[in-house]
Order: sequence, then structure tokens, then C-alpha cells
Amino acid sequence: MNETSDVLPAVWAGIEIKWTPDWAPEPAAIKTATRLLGAIDGKMPKPASAARGYWPNVLFAWSTREVEVEVFASHCELYLFKDGNLAATDIPSFKATRVGIAPLLEAFGVR
Repeated sequence: MNETSDVLPAVWAGIEIKWTPDWAPEPAAIKTATRLLGAIDGKMPKPASAARGYWPNVLFAWSTREVEVEVFASHCELYLFKDGNLAATDIPSFKATRVGIAPLLEAFGVR
């Protein structure tokens, strides 16, 4: 079953969903993305949008920062950009847990 914006948990409210039912992320990636949204809740801004990535994963983007997070079933990857270009070749991987999100919080200047 593909998840669409009308069946996503409440933690997704306010995020623009940029996928269609026939081109949606896999359910396991959506589940991990939901955990990530719960882990960042109250600590930093929610992503502005969520799209399906190249793989059937979730791609979160923030309009206020040059930051993207690709969410897979088992982990997340943090992409930092400068002037629209990838800022580094080292792509940090992290878990969608309150402790694991440290690299993402750091990208937003949250300690």
C-alpha cells in the first residue's frame, strides 16, 4: 500500500507532500520518516516539503536552510548545500532517534 498525505500520521501536518499514490516512498521509509519527525518535534523546524527520492525513500527539504535529509527504511542521510551545490562529499548517516539526530540538529545550530 502506498501512503498518501491523507493517511499520514498527524506529525506530518504542515509538510507539503510532493509524491503521488503511484510514485510514493516505500512504507518502511515513511515509517522511519515519521519517527524522525517525532524526534525533531519541538527541537527544530519541520521540513517544508517531503518528496520521493531516487530510491523509494523520503526526501525532506527545508525552505529556510540548504539542508536535505534522505530517509531510508533503516537510516537517514544528511545533505548540506552551499549556494545550491553539495557542500561536502562526506554524507553523514544517522538514526531517526532523539540521540541519533545530533548531526541534523547541529546543521540547524541546535545544541
